[in-house]
Amino acid sequence: MKSPCRPPLLSFARAGVTGLALTLSLGACGGDDKGDTDGDSTMGTDGTVGTEPTAGTDATDATDGTAGTEPTGSDTEGTTAPTTTTGGEMPADCDAFVSPSDDDVAALQGALLDAADGDIVCMAEGLFELNTEISISANNLTLRGAGREQTILDFSAQDLGANGIKISGDGVTVQNFTVRETPGDGIRGDDVADITFDGVSVEWAAKESLESGAYGFYPVGCTGVVIRNSRVIGARDAGIYVGQSSNILVEDNEAYDNVAGIEIENSTGATLRRNHAYNNTGGILIFNLPGLPVQDGKHTLAYDNIVENNNGNNFGIPGTSVAAVPPGVGFMILASDDNELRNNMIRGNRTSGVIIVSYNEAIGLEPADDPNFDAFAEGNYIHDNSFVDNGTMPATPVDGVAGVPAPDIQFDGCLNPDAAPMDPAVVNCLWQNGDADYINFDLCGGLANKSTDLEPVTCQHTALPELPAG
Repeated sequence: MKSPCRPPLLSFARAGVTGLALTLSLGACGGDDKGDTDGDSTMGTDGTVGTEPTAGTDATDATDGTAGTEPTGSDTEGTTAPTTTTGGEMPADCDAFVSPSDDDVAALQGALLDAADGDIVCMAEGLFELNTEISISANNLTLRGAGREQTILDFSAQDLGANGIKISGDGVTVQNFTVRETPGDGIRGDDVADITFDGVSVEWAAKESLESGAYGFYPVGCTGVVIRNSRVIGARDAGIYVGQSSNILVEDNEAYDNVAGIEIENSTGATLRRNHAYNNTGGILIFNLPGLPVQDGKHTLAYDNIVENNNGNNFGIPGTSVAAVPPGVGFMILASDDNELRNNMIRGNRTSGVIIVSYNEAIGLEPADDPNFDAFAEGNYIHDNSFVDNGTMPATPVDGVAGVPAPDIQFDGCLNPDAAPMDPAVVNCLWQNGDADYINFDLCGGLANKSTDLEPVTCQHTALPELPAG
């Protein structure tokens, strides 16, 4: 929790309405408020970088929404025309239009505060210099830029607020712009419904810096999340993160130079497709952690993703769960059940293509003090994937438990002692993954009965349904 504070007041005049002065209260509470109670880490200390990544193609920017050039009109016959805060021509479908100015906070936050439910607030091309968190509270509002290479929101001078943009309204869409250099999370939404990130980039220029923000996109406690055609670079935790949420679609995104490229945490019903995760410490993480309000995350379907060359140093803050990820991991499933990975290209990850582990102190996590927490990863289905050049130079401690080179697919062998013996529903099944090799390294048995025998895990589960296009 953050301590109470008295925020300063910033006044601005609503453009286009003579003499109407509004007062905006901007939060001055600093620091991240993540709800992350992860424990100390001992893994991820091997900083060797592996093979160079295959060059990725940026996800295609979405339609920029600037079509139409009708100028702002005047009030006629009791009808108020859309307003512009700084002059210039308004795109035809916009309700407000903001251009860079001498006071970008007043202009942009003023337009958002003045917006009605369902409005479209458009931003012109150019650089917006912002020193405080921007908030969106209206429902069904769209904040749209001219394109993610054209409209830049720069938070490098930010000294107020914990995030770049904070969303508290339902049905909000952010679209076609870039957020740079936030000290906290790039764009955050808490406990909202139907939040959409489309054609947005969040970036930190410094490589492997603890001064970067923790998360690029951070929707948490949400129902209905869409993240598409977007990009995150340089987050010190997860670039694209969805936590404690349901009904999730993450498609056609690019994530690189983060600790985790994409992370689905304590969430149910996610589809991840056609994403490109590379040059992270770990490419795609599916985690279920103790100590959070929402438990029992499951049912993530990941297909047609390219997860390659995730060999970057782990620069996560010690004590967080992501700091326990060893460099060189493609997919990692931690204590999460009934997930499906299919038709993915998994290559060049020097520690493991896929690693499935329980929540365990032996991998550098604090003890789970919740007796109801299910610490085991069960019923996962890994099939029809392509594995190339994984495990060639595994990081510590994987090198000691899985060998060198390490197999493409690794399982810690930890089983729930309360589960029915030989229950096929809890087996982590592998099916038709080409010539991918496998190890059960028997962590919970003290590494005494390691096995590379595929026969006990050659099986099938029912395929998960995928979400519609959204």
